[in-house]
Amino acid sequence: MVKLLGLVLVAAGLTGCDAGTGPVAVLATAVVTGPAPLDVAFDLSYTAHPLDRTMTFELSFGDDSPPQTGSDFGVIVHHSYETGTYEASLRVTDDQGATSEDRVAITVDSSGPVVGILLGETAPDFTAHTTDGGSFTLYDLRGSVVLLDFWGAWCPPCRASLPHLDTLVRTYGSRGLVGVIVSTDIQEQDSIRFLEDAGLDRFVSAWEPGGKAGNPITRLYGVSSNDVGIPRTFVLDRQGVIRYVGHPVDLTRDMVEAVL
Repeated sequence: MVKLLGLVLVAAGLTGCDAGTGPVAVLATAVVTGPAPLDVAFDLSYTAHPLDRTMTFELSFGDDSPPQTGSDFGVIVHHSYETGTYEASLRVTDDQGATSEDRVAITVDSSGPVVGILLGETAPDFTAHTTDGGSFTLYDLRGSVVLLDFWGAWCPPCRASLPHLDTLVRTYGSRGLVGVIVSTDIQEQDSIRFLEDAGLDRFVSAWEPGGKAGNPITRLYGVSSNDVGIPRTFVLDRQGVIRYVGHPVDLTRDMVEAVL
């Protein structure tokens, strides 16, 4: 099971040597919350099959309306929601009977989803110092898709994954992707030195004292515990809703494009 963009992909019956041979359903939408009536445009085009087999789909909207079925994955399906909370689901079946399912939560009200650090929740706001001597507030980035990564110069996997995130920001920055990295270094200068030496200057680089355990932002996002490893990446959509939580190297271009 892979957590993706606030959705859950389940490749039924695909384990062991069969893994990677079935369809991968992706139910993408740029809007998941807002006041009623809320028009949600579901994009099925990121659904793929590694063997290019023929596929069909059933898109259920999570309300009382009938599902939509078909085999054309290039369509954009619009659906209007009234006030409430819904779970839309996309089930894909290939010509061999292998299936995959993806879901997305839709919250229709003026305040949006509750604040939290889980998929489908509104990301907690914070204000932080930046390593260039300034400061920024996360809420001010509403309207952009935010790639929020927790890292440290002391952490080899973090150092190894930052170039991948830098590539995503370089590729999609013109379309509204903003990269924010929160350092867990005890000394601010350690993060500054690494970023300068690596030529990684596209990020909003935040640092607060306290290291991984004591940094107020790491505590806010639940990554201060030894039980939660870093690097850890969150993707927030233009409304501030969390659409991905996981390791940065698992964040693909298709995942980012599905939110953009």
